[in-house]
Amino acid sequence: MTGQEKNKHKINKHNNNNRTMTTKNLFALAVSALFVFASCNQDEPAPAVNDGRVQFASGISGVQTRVAGAEGNLWENGDAIGIYMVEHQQPLSASSIKEGAGNVKYTTASTSETATFTSTTPIYYPVNGPLVDFRAYHPYSSAAIKDDGNYWYEMDVQDQSNQSAIDFMTASADNSGAGYDKTNTSAVNLNFQHQLAKVIMNVSAGDGVSNLTGLDVKVKGMDHLVIFDLTDFSLVGTGFVGTPVITPYSAGSNSYELILPPTEFYNLSDCKVEFTVGGNTYVWTISENSGNITDFNSGEKYTFEVTLTKNKVQVSGEITPWSPVNGGIGTAK
Repeated sequence: MTGQEKNKHKINKHNNNNRTMTTKNLFALAVSALFVFASCNQDEPAPAVNDGRVQFASGISGVQTRVAGAEGNLWENGDAIGIYMVEHQQPLSASSIKEGAGNVKYTTASTSETATFTSTTPIYYPVNGPLVDFRAYHPYSSAAIKDDGNYWYEMDVQDQSNQSAIDFMTASADNSGAGYDKTNTSAVNLNFQHQLAKVIMNVSAGDGVSNLTGLDVKVKGMDHLVIFDLTDFSLVGTGFVGTPVITPYSAGSNSYELILPPTEFYNLSDCKVEFTVGGNTYVWTISENSGNITDFNSGEKYTFEVTLTKNKVQVSGEITPWSPVNGGIGTAK
């Protein structure tokens, strides 16, 4: 690989079969900018109003990737989302956005399962306008338009120290196909879907390894750049810059976590995890596993039990909902 190639932002185009799914449940806004969101599937009823404000009740679908709370099911102080209000049954575009409600930022100041989000520019239903739908994503970015007016959302997950900041989720709502207008007094139901993959490695000492004091874990060769299309929440592509090295988030007790782009291992023959402790480095090639796991899929959580022994690394793995799949065993030398 030439030096120029190493520094180039490489994006691998994914076909339609590899695209992430479009979600269909969305949320609600408020006149004074108060929105109630739940980080699990427990919606708080909103009071009936008819003054044009949009109210939202939200949840997060499936097993959580979020780092807050023992079960990862909490919104965190400072979490921000972006909201689009678009004409009913119209794709996201400059012409379909209504009342200037394009990428409106809402932020929470609480850490809880149900959180209040506020905005300095709250969204209102059109007074005499058309029916509308809603699209939303987390975490908020002011630069959610990339290249030629495309509504592309680009992320770099190389820094895993704040996993909430890279836990990309999306939601949409069209009132079961009927659309919304100012006569709606119920909260718009929002159900966020995780669009990245979660990887957990629980590391323990085996034969010949006395302890894990000073353990250092590095993931090498993994794509860390990812682009999603906000018009349909599909995956545009993934890539990397230079020689990628990712340090997992340490969750304590020798448990390490990563949030990674959806990817197929045929692109990752060089993707390895290095475990360094006591002056020795053990290497595991992720694609080599007895469970025939060939990819990291959107919305799935992969848990690997890693045992370091004198001559190798023993790894057993499983995939849990999001989507259940049998796990496997990998060996590092």
